[in-house]
Amino acid sequence: MRLVKFRTDTGDVYINPEHVVSVRKALKNTTVNTVSGPQLVIESPEEVARLLGSSDVQIDVTPRIAAA
Repeated sequence: MRLVKFRTDTGDVYINPEHVVSVRKALKNTTVNTVSGPQLVIESPEEVARLLGSSDVQIDVTPRIAAA
């Protein structure tokens, strides 16, 4: 099992890359969604993807439609 260390506002968190579902840019930090729940990390989404071992990063630029 490989764990990757990320920085958060409250300390460090270790994440297994095999358990990551998605990586998204939040307002201030980056949200790493895992099978056990979301984690807010300080690193940029590009840096998170690189540290997790992603060689091809797909960026979704589809605008969200607000629910009425």
